[in-house]
Amino acid sequence: MSRPNRRARWPSAEVLRVALLLGVIAVATSVSGLLVRIDHLIFDIGQRLNWRAMPADVLIVAVDKESLDRFGRWPWPRFWHARLLRKLCADKPAAIGFNVAFSEQSDDPHADRLLAEAMAACGNVVLPLVIEFAGAGGQLVESPPIRELSAAAAGIGRIGVRLDADGVVRAVDLREGVGTATWPLLASELLRVARQSPGDGAAGRAVLGARSSAGARILRESPQRLAYSGPPRAVPQLSYASAVDLDLPPGTFAGRIVLVGATAVGLGDAVMTPVSPPGQPMSGVEVQANLVLSMREGRMIDDLPLPVGLLCTVLLSAVPLFWLPRLMPLPGLLASIAWVLFLSMACGLLPGLTQIWFAPSGALIAGVLAFPLWSWRRLEAVRRHFDEELRELQTIFPDRRSGTASLAKMGGLSFEQRIAWVLAAKKAMRDLEAQRNEALAFISHDLRAPLASVVCQLESEAECDPQRLLPPLRRALAMAQAFLWLARAETLDRRRMKEIELIGLLDQALDEVHLLAERRQTELIRRLPDEPVWIRGDFQSIERCAINLLDNALNYAPAGTPVAIGLDAYGEEAIRFWVENDGPALSAEQIEGLFQQFSSGIGEARSTSSMGLGLYFVRTVAERHGGQAGVDCRAGKIRFWVSLPAIEVEQGEPPCPGPLRRQRETGTSSFLS
Repeated sequence: MSRPNRRARWPSAEVLRVALLLGVIAVATSVSGLLVRIDHLIFDIGQRLNWRAMPADVLIVAVDKESLDRFGRWPWPRFWHARLLRKLCADKPAAIGFNVAFSEQSDDPHADRLLAEAMAACGNVVLPLVIEFAGAGGQLVESPPIRELSAAAAGIGRIGVRLDADGVVRAVDLREGVGTATWPLLASELLRVARQSPGDGAAGRAVLGARSSAGARILRESPQRLAYSGPPRAVPQLSYASAVDLDLPPGTFAGRIVLVGATAVGLGDAVMTPVSPPGQPMSGVEVQANLVLSMREGRMIDDLPLPVGLLCTVLLSAVPLFWLPRLMPLPGLLASIAWVLFLSMACGLLPGLTQIWFAPSGALIAGVLAFPLWSWRRLEAVRRHFDEELRELQTIFPDRRSGTASLAKMGGLSFEQRIAWVLAAKKAMRDLEAQRNEALAFISHDLRAPLASVVCQLESEAECDPQRLLPPLRRALAMAQAFLWLARAETLDRRRMKEIELIGLLDQALDEVHLLAERRQTELIRRLPDEPVWIRGDFQSIERCAINLLDNALNYAPAGTPVAIGLDAYGEEAIRFWVENDGPALSAEQIEGLFQQFSSGIGEARSTSSMGLGLYFVRTVAERHGGQAGVDCRAGKIRFWVSLPAIEVEQGEPPCPGPLRRQRETGTSSFLS
């Protein structure tokens, strides 16, 4: 049993390059916080999808509009708070927390004493501490309750929260302080006093006097995100005025955690939260109530550690590359969109399910960019393949036949222009197909006639004369050779051509037609330079091309007139060799048809063995070498020429190996136009 190719299991280099690029983009986005608003949005949506049923054992005594109308302008005299505490404590609540700062002495020391006595009688009242900027220098100051109230309180905790750059409260620090992270949260102290969660309030009171002055800088520990239980006003509330004035049923506050704080809009104690509708902030005391519920139920959310988060970001950024290389563009696009939506939803729901928050903005931007980046690389691969195929087509279909531009111009072409190249090559292929069909029809007729004649003579009872059999057999052989040479010329590949010496090649062509010129008593004039001229090409095809031109000139030149062969150099780009004979000027119609397949030739002097492929072969060879073939008529002369690209050869470079003088083969005939 054969083992699978191990290399086939590994992603391609292109996939790895795109994965690396996506990973870099994702990590850079996550570290820079460039798209932190997207993280906030997903977290906020997740908070709205993770609402819980609101417990009834947490109650807010609200300083609302009704209470302001009843007791007047805020802040109220502190004896009202003492009266409220007496009513609350009579019902034995689990704990009472004030979201009202008592960091300064009031104008009524008696009211302060009444409040302290009420707090001491309850034994479960927690007061807030505020860390704020104070003084002309803006120094940080811890502002606890006044000493009299602090001594009577069962615990002291911070009421500060973290505001993100967009002004939304999403997180808190479990401990915070100036110089040292001393103070726990008010919610943590409430749970400790209510014996619903372990806590430590003694440390805060132990350093209370020392922390009441300005410190160097604020220190924070254990940041966590808050899991909100519901939108604003979801926590049960009771008006402060009703709690003080009305005779409430017994047990209204029994066993409950009661928070006292302002909810009236004009008091300014409100912040935006992830669950707040637009323009509807949540009061500070309700934020504290949500914090109590979140801590008690173990729903506080931890951020994924940075190294782990970045590793997850890198891994998630590469996920789209599992399907993009395997799918077509439209399914790949739809799969990428579905992935981005799924990742957003999963990260939004993750805190409610696992109490872990993963910021997905880096992975999301990688998911968004994966499809265009992969499409770009795919298009680049297609372009490279396209260009390779076009180069192949250029070697098969020269410029004149396919209508394409030169290879040097390929880099600046658009896809539309490249497609136009392919369409032109496709048209050229159709033309070749038509020519092939025409050639097959010609072969089936013209080859059949001489062969059929020979067969008839051989099958007849009369004795066959070999001299009568040779002409049709030679004609059939010439036809077969003509088509073989033409087929070879049409498959020439410029990439496989070698450097050849043109002067020696033309001399060899002259040797080939020497006997024919002697039989026709035609002088051959050589006008070739003595120094070597180098080109890149196929030796046999160019030699046959020169022989065809010489043979054509010998057939059509008037008796007694010479045939000349020469060479012209046209700068550094092209070299032109030509064959010239006497003759009348050709009409435009004759010139147009000369180089076509099966053309009828120049005039009536055409050889009876002519097939109309000689000059067509010349044109094909010239174009396959990147050159041209043509004819000029002037001063009673007809000059057929072939132009070929020139190359530079260093001085003293030895000629390429290859025959410059070929021995004549018996039994062959030259091409005629």
